[in-house]
Amino acid sequence: MRNKWSFLRFVQVLLTLPFLTISCGDKEGIYDREGLSHPSEPVITTLSPETGVAGDVVTITGNGFGTDRSKVKIRFSTIEATVISVNDTKIEVEAPEGFSDRTASVRVFASSMPSNAVDFYYIGNTAPLLTSVTSTCFYNSTVVIAGAHFSLKKEDNIVKFGTIEGTVVEATKNTLTVLAPDLGAATSADITVTKFDQVSNALNIDVDIDQNKVATYSWTTHTARPGLVYKTGEFTLFGSTTRRVHVLDVTLNASNTLGIGFSTTNAATVTMCNNYSAVAGINAGYFPLGETVDKDPYIRINGETVQQGHTSGVSVHFANAALLIHNNVASVRRLGTSGGTLNQVAAAIPVSEAENIIVCGPMLLVDGVIDIVNPDNSHNTQSTARTGLGVTGDGKRVFMVAVDNKNGVTGVTTTQLAKILQALGSRNAMNFDGGGSTTMFVKDHGTNGLVNVPSEGVQRAVRSIVYVK
Repeated sequence: MRNKWSFLRFVQVLLTLPFLTISCGDKEGIYDREGLSHPSEPVITTLSPETGVAGDVVTITGNGFGTDRSKVKIRFSTIEATVISVNDTKIEVEAPEGFSDRTASVRVFASSMPSNAVDFYYIGNTAPLLTSVTSTCFYNSTVVIAGAHFSLKKEDNIVKFGTIEGTVVEATKNTLTVLAPDLGAATSADITVTKFDQVSNALNIDVDIDQNKVATYSWTTHTARPGLVYKTGEFTLFGSTTRRVHVLDVTLNASNTLGIGFSTTNAATVTMCNNYSAVAGINAGYFPLGETVDKDPYIRINGETVQQGHTSGVSVHFANAALLIHNNVASVRRLGTSGGTLNQVAAAIPVSEAENIIVCGPMLLVDGVIDIVNPDNSHNTQSTARTGLGVTGDGKRVFMVAVDNKNGVTGVTTTQLAKILQALGSRNAMNFDGGGSTTMFVKDHGTNGLVNVPSEGVQRAVRSIVYVK
């Protein structure tokens, strides 16, 4: 009986032993029945830097590298690198020779177990090659340079417009995105890229002198409150003609809220702005006046439709754009390029995308490019008082513009209005009702808040406004 009991205890121990050995591990891995360590696979999370030349020290961060330097190898593609230091989460290594102007795949081998691969780009000694460049520029405009042999490190690429250096904001091997410098009165410039003393060929870029003038003009400025600046200027623009331009530069935040105002009985812009307790604002959508055709826009305020807008007889010029406001972030959207049902397109936009909408037109800027439907139409080519609105790419900065057409100054075309809004910093922009309707309000400035000169000498009663409060 005693022998039988001893045998059963022996079997129990044999059955329990594997579980005990398997459960006992350490940081280096897990153990099998024979007590041998099997490390987990190493993982690379980042390389720093991600680009460079042979001999650069590259820091590899991740986990599962272990602490035994003799068991760690690093390969750049097929070439083994010299390891400088190792711990379980960081390795320092010297980038090996053998690569130029190409990408190498970096892997860590810990106890022969391979990690994931991460790319390291070797900068070459080949001079940059330029193949194309944005056609025109002005101060602080975005210029895209296409070509080859650029450095992935933007600071390694020195971009000059003639002798004046621009600011590189993004770099890949084949494109550079650059902010243009102030080129003064120059009408064009030769662009070159220098990388490690290697200079590219030159490509010429035109300078839009009118947009450069707007972008560099010394405006008369008034800060209505932090983040809301009213500025004005009267200067020759688009030739030798004098223009008077009024700008509201608004940063949307908890203190500056953008809204749409509406009146069924029509009222002056100043009156409507005061009714909405606004600090600043402009006239907005079209409305039937005299014998003109119906052109009421679709309008939504705080999630409620306050005007359906006409769905027939409305020219595309008056209805192919919409201002959308969602959680105090603004966007300008093109609704279409033809047809009389564009108000319905706006009405179909979910409230979850925009609690506030107003339709007008034409669209002026689409993703940074001037794109106006039928630009040769008389509505677009007439030099008159104009009201427009543009937004930055993130929708958190809004530019409202009013251009006068009275007291010795001339108005602008829609293309010229687009250029002004683009030069101010807009990525997307639209035209609002102009002519006698063009009005700008700034509280405690001008005449009871009226800061521009209406083209008819008095304020016209309008139906809608865009305001800030």
